[in-house]
Amino acid sequence: MEARVTMKRIGVDYSELHRLDSPANRLLRDHIWGADNDIGQQSFITPRYLDDMIVRLGIGPDTHLLDVGSGTGGPAVYLASATGCRVSGIEINEVGVEVSRSLIANAGLGDRVTVVQGDAHTMPFADATFDLALSLNVMNVFEDKARVFREVLRVLKPGARWAFLSGTFEMGVEDEDARERLRRGYLIPQFYDSLRGYKEKLWAAGFRVEEAVEFVSDFWVQVRRWGDGYRTNRDAIAAEQGAENTDYHIDYFATYLALIEAGKASNHLVIARRPGGGAPETPV
Repeated sequence: MEARVTMKRIGVDYSELHRLDSPANRLLRDHIWGADNDIGQQSFITPRYLDDMIVRLGIGPDTHLLDVGSGTGGPAVYLASATGCRVSGIEINEVGVEVSRSLIANAGLGDRVTVVQGDAHTMPFADATFDLALSLNVMNVFEDKARVFREVLRVLKPGARWAFLSGTFEMGVEDEDARERLRRGYLIPQFYDSLRGYKEKLWAAGFRVEEAVEFVSDFWVQVRRWGDGYRTNRDAIAAEQGAENTDYHIDYFATYLALIEAGKASNHLVIARRPGGGAPETPV
């Protein structure tokens, strides 16, 4: 068994805070997303991002898609509803699985969307099962990304693609204070990586990197909305989740915005392919 890094958590576990039926969280979600863009996501994802991925990745009724770190299931339900694809999600947190199954049932998609509780480092799926694997703004919670990439490679069919949207960071030793502010605001240990680091790990796992699409202005807007939401609803959130924890979140988003503006943080959609299946061998 590989050694794992244990980090002291400050405040309450993030995963326990964001139940969709929380009154304070409903205020926050309404501020960030509004009725038109709230699809049950717990990240910086918007329907616009997902609509772009549907076209870019060719997701359709014949696609069996793996959602790595599926969270509360909103994006999986959205993709299945929009395209008719089948989605299998894997989520380590029982709260996310519980909410996912409720969303799936309410959407009437139990025949096309399933979510299992499990660890993406060791997935309970057979070799060469999926046509596509997707992950949305959760890669930084994985300490051993290389191991996750090898698992994704294993469960993909030859020639299938692996696409993940992730925050990327270019921080130096001078940014240790920013790292600490991010850590205490997110509450779950974060293992940040650069775009170069991601590419190196993908190649080492056996993938061929196809493209990396950078989102800057839209990402900046989403991060700002999260910060504004916490500030606007600070008292209501603090009453429910604690003042210290709420203020750590406010500081987290302010720090994130500053890093984006300094060119040290961004959001990348990285697309790679498992060799084989007649797919062309494309260079980076």
